[in-house]
Amino acid sequence: MKNLFIVSAALFLLALNSCKEKEQTVDLQINLVNNTEKQSVYLDLIELDGSAPVTLDTAVIDKGKAIFSLKGASVDPQVVYMIRFEKDQVYFLMIPDQREIKIDADWSLPADYTTNSSGTNSFKLLLNGFNKKLQEIETLRSGILGMGEQMDSTRVFAENNFRASLAKTGEYLLAYADTSKTPAVSMYAVELAKNVISPDQIKATVDKLAKRFSSSPKIAKLAQQFATGSADAQPAELVGSEAPDFTLADTEGKNVSLKSLRGKYVLVDFWASWCKPCRMENPNVLSAFEKFKDKNFTILGVSLDKDKASWIRAIEDDRLDWKHVSDLKYWKSEVVPLYNIEGIPFNVLLDPKGIVIAKDLRGNELHQKLAEILK
Repeated sequence: MKNLFIVSAALFLLALNSCKEKEQTVDLQINLVNNTEKQSVYLDLIELDGSAPVTLDTAVIDKGKAIFSLKGASVDPQVVYMIRFEKDQVYFLMIPDQREIKIDADWSLPADYTTNSSGTNSFKLLLNGFNKKLQEIETLRSGILGMGEQMDSTRVFAENNFRASLAKTGEYLLAYADTSKTPAVSMYAVELAKNVISPDQIKATVDKLAKRFSSSPKIAKLAQQFATGSADAQPAELVGSEAPDFTLADTEGKNVSLKSLRGKYVLVDFWASWCKPCRMENPNVLSAFEKFKDKNFTILGVSLDKDKASWIRAIEDDRLDWKHVSDLKYWKSEVVPLYNIEGIPFNVLLDPKGIVIAKDLRGNELHQKLAEILK
């Protein structure tokens, strides 16, 4: 998969407002060879806060060799730019760490692009290492899915290996965050780590970053979130309240309301086919479903996809044998503001009366909570 490096990383990031001082504008000079057809290219300003990318500049490039420039908002090693192409979901991620940045790329090998930006090169090393670990996780995940509903010592061994691989990935990301010289790279590594290990394991690294990058307001804010226990958290008022109702179409186009599932414990699982952490968590969710589905428990998958075919294919590939709904509006889905969703995967657990009794349950926490209430 030639786009694994680019796609799996890019979809963990989202938008930012930044200063627009002229003297700080970044000039990107890009030399792209073997471009397959005439297409548009976009420069997006992105950050880890769960919003949609903000497009700063655009260009139209012809087939073959394309030499073009894009202008960024500012020189700021605390943010990330994404150079996004119209065709094939190809992205280049970069750190705007100097006034003039040059990028040389081959459309047939997009992950191998070269640049004079040291921050971007550090970013590439992080993501290359991360994607190798993702491939290992994906192999283990596929093996678990291949077992179907088999629940024996072999499956337990496989699931333990899967969780151990996640833990090793988290350790790699925290080590990279702890040694990176670029604030944005360290922050990105931390955000990736939040998808595979608990916030408690990350806090010590974030505290070190706050001291090492003491002039960074973004890292100071991140450290404050971990200090107060609010990192990656959704509004507390969800728990103990009635879950906001919604009605969305299922894979066959039939409307399904959340209230129609009253009478059962329901895990409302917000995810998407393009979300790598979601796909990594799916074997765990599937395992929970198979373990507790006969105990008045079900799952409603709510996707933030925008392409129906990709959504349905992911459901089939991951063997998610429960009801799924989506309005196929990506981050503009009506459920995003309804549940104050800032990132996925995210879930809420409802009791039979539709009251939220827990949220953001992942890994063993999901199994422990279900075992506690479904005795």
